Amino acid sequence: MNTFDQTNATLNDLSARIYGDDFRLMVVEPKSLNLLSKNARVLDKGTFQQLTANIRQDGRLSSVPLCWRQPDGGLEVLSGNHRVQAAIEAGLGQILVMVMECDIPKARRIAIQLSHNALVGSDDPTILAELWAEIDDIEAKLYAGLSEEQARKLEKIELVGFTTPQIFTRTITLAFIDTEMAHFNDVVEQLSTLATDEARIASLADFDRFYAALEGVKQRFDMRNNSLAILKMCELCEQALAQQATGGAA
Repeated sequence: MNTFDQTNATLNDLSARIYGDDFRLMVVEPKSLNLLSKNARVLDKGTFQQLTANIRQDGRLSSVPLCWRQPDGGLEVLSGNHRVQAAIEAGLGQILVMVMECDIPKARRIAIQLSHNALVGSDDPTILAELWAEIDDIEAKLYAGLSEEQARKLEKIELVGFTTPQIFTRTITLAFIDTEMAHFNDVVEQLSTLATDEARIASLADFDRFYAALEGVKQRFDMRNNSLAILKMCELCEQALAQQATGGAA
């Protein structure tokens, strides 16, 4: 039996006397641990670098991460994910952890995660809300230890999925009678090879140019109605296209 195994055998006996069968102290390689895929607690880059530097200087962790024994035998870190990551970055070959050996439902594991988060850093509100929503047991939510105000805010958060970022747009609505709309579409078809549609998308800069031109036409021809001004712009475009077609000045 090597020194590593001897240490864990001693810790196993000690854990049994202190905690019984459900908890166990172990020495493990930090790289062997499974970190949480979703962790509400975040550290900014500077804080994490400082944590890593402190651990490298001390040569050890100052507190014990809490892990859970997964069905496949792996160890998942419920509390202390950043400390484990920092220990890996600091080059520690082994660390002491506490392992929960009992079967724990997912809701209870999430509640433990939220209640045991480190005292430094801040919560990502979106991930925190997602984790809170996954707890379907009232007692587990109470165990998580969030304040009444925090819980109330999380309950009000509506999680909305999206696949593309929202784009800031401006919309202008024009009203035409049938004959005017047909005239307008005829001009647009001459200006573009794209299929005609009632809804068209362009960059915001193009909108500003278009709106400035529209205002210029309204002032030049003393118009107040946007739709009439659009028709006048169509007329000017037709004149310009006709001049280009005959080789005249634009």
